[in-house]
Amino acid sequence: MSIFTNTEIHPAFKDHQIERVKTYLRSTTVVSVIANVDEREIEIAQILHGFVAGDETGRYSHENVVISSPIQYTKDCNTRFFTKTGSYYVSVEEVNYVTLTLPEWLTMCNTLMTPQEIICYRYLP
Repeated sequence: MSIFTNTEIHPAFKDHQIERVKTYLRSTTVVSVIANVDEREIEIAQILHGFVAGDETGRYSHENVVISSPIQYTKDCNTRFFTKTGSYYVSVEEVNYVTLTLPEWLTMCNTLMTPQEIICYRYLP
């Protein structure tokens, strides 16, 4: 059992939280990944796709493509995103929303195409 299971911050200390290190994204898209299970569509996860506008973590260079781990929760009208792996992303522009099937999402990850480019391929003959 982990000693860090309760990560809730006591209300008296909320004003003294240390701001987490952030990655800033432009052209940010929240991608809902869906799969067909028993003839029903279910959402597997929501992930972020975007281009790095700035990075305080030292992990990314300017304009790198980011495909995040699943989003755990959002703040500030869906402009700040916290992922299940603990990363913190901030969108510097309006956020887009897209739904992709699991095969489309895998294609996006393998080819580094944008979600919008993947959607365009749906309508090609």
